[in-house]
Amino acid sequence: MKLPRLCLLILLAALFITPGARAQKVNTNVAVNFIYAFELGFGSYDIGGLNVQVYSIPLEYTFSKIMGNEKLDLVVTAPLYFGRFRFRSHTPDGTRIKVDQDVMSVIPGVSLHYRVVDNWTLKPFVNAGLAWQVYDKSSPSGLKVDDSLMYVWAVGMTSLYEMFWEQFRFSLGNTLAWSGVDVFGGGEGQNYGIFQNGIEARRPLGFSIKGYEPDASIFFIWYRFLPKTTFDRYLHPPLVVKNQYEISMTAGLAKPDKIWFLQDPRIGVGYRFGDLNAFTVNFGFPF
Repeated sequence: MKLPRLCLLILLAALFITPGARAQKVNTNVAVNFIYAFELGFGSYDIGGLNVQVYSIPLEYTFSKIMGNEKLDLVVTAPLYFGRFRFRSHTPDGTRIKVDQDVMSVIPGVSLHYRVVDNWTLKPFVNAGLAWQVYDKSSPSGLKVDDSLMYVWAVGMTSLYEMFWEQFRFSLGNTLAWSGVDVFGGGEGQNYGIFQNGIEARRPLGFSIKGYEPDASIFFIWYRFLPKTTFDRYLHPPLVVKNQYEISMTAGLAKPDKIWFLQDPRIGVGYRFGDLNAFTVNFGFPF
């Protein structure tokens, strides 16, 4: 599942801005683009004095052959997310601003996996859940941290096509999704879309470890935000992000198998670049 933006952390620092700065209409709010952080899954980025770190546990269960149809599976997800948001900056008069906020979210969903042909699967999905604050601390006095409860939703379609050549498996993935957030208590909501296109190459490594044969992969993804997404920067214009690119490497099992309670486990690291840079930890090709 891929979700664009949700503003979760808001700092009202106007009390510390000089009259001249107010006249220039500089940005005095700092908002975490939480939906981007949620889509990031497990990783971090820095922008305008704000450090965002997110950690996820991707829990899911698959019900095979729904209604007796061998081409149709139902996948139920219940991902858990923990976000650490840290903001450090100064007002024009030199006052130091320090804000810490921790957030939890659970955004369960369902996805139907329909195998159109042997190597092509379509995956319509829908997700909905909540995000809430579990900790905050700010200084100096006069700052306000938004602790509103958020309702998050997303709907979209993923396509995955696989090709095989000798020992290689090539995957082509596409996702088009639209998502949004509503703030309980009358806050401003957000919604927009994202279009993703990716390609992956996987190959067995040619040896075994305790009966398991590992493989490795590399993938590339282009993210196109529709129409765009923005990231607030304190006392500066927002950063507009239209395109982002990711290159990642993963390791896993050449043949799907279960290790402990993990079904077909994979792990990898990646780097996103373009209009915004970010580091990621992933659990496989996300299509």
